[in-house]
Amino acid sequence: MKKTITTIKTLATSIIVMMAATTMAQPTCTLDPVFIASPKYGIWPDSATNFASGQVGVAYAQNITVKVPLDTVQPPVKICFTRFELLAPTGYPNYNLPPGLTLTGNPSTLKFPGNANSCAIISGTPTTTGTYTLHFQVDAYGNTILSSMSCPTPVNPNSGSKITTQNINYYIINISPASNVQEYQSIQHISVFPQPAASEINITFNSLKNNVIHFKLSDIAGKIIINQTISAHVGENKVSINTSNIDNGIYIYSIESDNDFISNKLIIQK
Repeated sequence: MKKTITTIKTLATSIIVMMAATTMAQPTCTLDPVFIASPKYGIWPDSATNFASGQVGVAYAQNITVKVPLDTVQPPVKICFTRFELLAPTGYPNYNLPPGLTLTGNPSTLKFPGNANSCAIISGTPTTTGTYTLHFQVDAYGNTILSSMSCPTPVNPNSGSKITTQNINYYIINISPASNVQEYQSIQHISVFPQPAASEINITFNSLKNNVIHFKLSDIAGKIIINQTISAHVGENKVSINTSNIDNGIYIYSIESDNDFISNKLIIQK
């Protein structure tokens, strides 16, 4: 009996550790400060900005900011919003996200309260190339009062009845193939980390000779953000590059020497 109890305790401990590890690995969304400071409501990025592209085998992260207003006036009534619920429409499991990506949020229920700022994040590592049109169903809940009255605050997100349902299908994520593996003649074992990066990225590599390396970081539109020359010596090299002034997003970096060239994606998430 004692052995059985010990086994059960060991199993329970293992489950708790696994659950804790899963929770720690879960990416956390962040609010877009510019959108929060603006008078606009709704979802950011908007349809014009859209979502960042990704690449097979490269970690992906797209933050989403949700601003739900307190009310909207439709004379002679006023609608007091209590929450917006984000759902996957029928026929579109997992919002038709690219395989390997998931959507999580704060709150985790994806029920965003009225008169509040919330966020969500699409993250993971894509496994399949293609162009994916995402499908979201947004259900708005609230209460109707006379337009001359004021909506109660604080908002009770568990109250209200469904007012409208909107289907959103203008967000697109393009997933490109994985980079080809190349044989390098003068630089080897190249690593760029962390991924995602925040205030700094590190580049490590082995150089077979004293060399000049060119590092460039560009946004997805092709604008060069960083253009830096690195003096490499024979053997192991490590270089740190400041990214604290660069906005969150997906970027393309390239490392070039006289004989070698490598290019890949870098995610900046603060």
